[in-house]
Amino acid sequence: MTSKREVFQKPARWLAPLLAAVLSACALGPDYKTPQSRLAGDFENTTGDQQEPQREFWRRFDDPILNGLVDDAIKANHDIRIAVANLQQARAAQLGVDAQAYPRVGTNASASRQIIPQTSAPGFSREERTGNVFDTSIDANWELNLFGRYTRASESAAASVSAAEAGVAAAQVSVTAEVARNYFQLRGQQLRLQIAHESLQNQQANLDLVQARLDAGRGTELDTTRAQSQVENTRAVVPVLEAGIELSRYRLAVLTGRAPTELAALSEEPQPLPGLKPVNGIGSPSTLLRRRPDIRVAERQLAAATADIGASKADLFPSVSITGLLGLNALHPGGLNSGQAYYYNLGGSIAWTLLDFGRIRSRIRQNEARTDAALAQYEKTVLTALEETEGALISFNRNQRRAESLFKAAHASEQAAKLARTRFEAGVTDFLTVLEAERQLLADREGLAQAQTDAGTSLVAVYKALGGSWYESATTTASSN
Repeated sequence: MTSKREVFQKPARWLAPLLAAVLSACALGPDYKTPQSRLAGDFENTTGDQQEPQREFWRRFDDPILNGLVDDAIKANHDIRIAVANLQQARAAQLGVDAQAYPRVGTNASASRQIIPQTSAPGFSREERTGNVFDTSIDANWELNLFGRYTRASESAAASVSAAEAGVAAAQVSVTAEVARNYFQLRGQQLRLQIAHESLQNQQANLDLVQARLDAGRGTELDTTRAQSQVENTRAVVPVLEAGIELSRYRLAVLTGRAPTELAALSEEPQPLPGLKPVNGIGSPSTLLRRRPDIRVAERQLAAATADIGASKADLFPSVSITGLLGLNALHPGGLNSGQAYYYNLGGSIAWTLLDFGRIRSRIRQNEARTDAALAQYEKTVLTALEETEGALISFNRNQRRAESLFKAAHASEQAAKLARTRFEAGVTDFLTVLEAERQLLADREGLAQAQTDAGTSLVAVYKALGGSWYESATTTASSN
């Protein structure tokens, strides 16, 4: 025969879990949807096809030294290490948030000696009112996930972790591009320094020539002073370029997490500029949403802010907790093994803030405003990414054309300088023509070196704008750290 107690207990066994499941499914607040992008079509300034760009872009330059510097930076750069630490922090916070949905279980044990007041036990002697008490228990508390309180909090934490992962990727893209850019600048300054030294040799030879003609009575002091001025002007460029080389080396040391002395070979052993290969694919504007880590960061921050609205709205409704206690109590340790020492407590509680003078609704409005700001930031990031990509493509294309023209100009200037010197030695033209031809040759060669450097740095900017290689190496680096 079923007792009344069993009749009432059976529905309770499934009613509470069912009610919790139903209420948790009714998560408050807006459900997040990825914003629709207005990016479509192709880039306006592309000269390549629309296939995906190479991931580890720096390897296209076929420069082992550059490859080594980038590898060192990915492993030791401080900005990347900071981003990885932020990711670890976000993951730890996610574990804490997810754990709130589970019961909290604790244990207690106590032993005491007590005396009951005579007023509470009249007629009993002191010995009868004095005794020991031993107690041990396990208690549990579970706040139900009503109205999706923990569901939304978990969504926010998960989105924050994804944003932190993309933050690691963004740091990697920025650092690798900065290493490549500074490397191009260093090699470009070394090329310009080499040009300056070669020009100094030619100009010194001109000075020696006009000085000899002056000593022989066939030259003029004006030609000598002009030649001397040209030599000193070119010599003045040398320390500026040497300083630029050292500054680039120091910057590369910071980016790679190494001491400047460890990169001394970069200054002591000049190398040519890395070769530039055509961009064989840049994808399409719509693929920027997948490749650019900064867009991923903004999108995940928007998702986290959206989930926070629901989490704060859940505070408007009651929270329900189930509590339980199972323990043993006896007057002596051996009594804890007795079945008569067993006791338990099972119950529930409801907490509901009825009057808080608008504090909860204020937090809701704050989260709604933060979501609006996050949406605007996401849209801005998308448009900025498009602007950076188009701008980088324009700069690269124009710098390539500029370098091609200056290459032709430098070749023509070299021929003109040879002709001017030959004609001067033959007495057909004056020395001013030689000086002007040498000056133009130096300007064209320096301009060509700078244009080639700019073409390299602008190509790096193209790859950075396209998202670099983050989607291949970010997760690996974060996990290894």
